[in-house]
Amino acid sequence: MKYKALLIDDSKPVSYFNKVVLERSNKFSSIELASNGLEAISILDSGYTADVIFLDINMPVMNGWQFLEHYQQRVLNQTPIILLLATMPRQAEQDKLASYPFVKGVKKKMLSQEMLEEVIDHMILV
Repeated sequence: MKYKALLIDDSKPVSYFNKVVLERSNKFSSIELASNGLEAISILDSGYTADVIFLDINMPVMNGWQFLEHYQQRVLNQTPIILLLATMPRQAEQDKLASYPFVKGVKKKMLSQEMLEEVIDHMILV
C-alpha cells in the first residue's frame, strides 16, 4: 500500500530532507508540503487527504498548537498526526498533546527510515 503525507514545517531544509526520506522509502504516492498551519489547512480544504501528517509546533502565521485546535474542530475522521520536534515537549505540553486523540506520536526531528517504519507499522495502521 502507498500512503499520502502532509509535511508541515516552516524550515525549508527540514521539509526537503523529510520529503527525501519519504520518497526514498517508496511507500508514499503523494507528499504535500506546507510552511505553516494555515497553508496546511488550505491544502486539506482543497480536498487533499493524507494518511499521515507530520507537524512542527513552532512556526509563524499559524503554529502547530493552533493547527491542532483548528484541526480538532473540523473533522470527525482525523488523520493520524505525528509531531516532529527539535526538543521533546515539557510535561505540561505532553499532557496537552494527550488530549488530542489523533496525535499518535512525538518524534525528534529529522525523519529516518527506521522512524518511518515505526510510524507506518505502529501509528498509521492503528
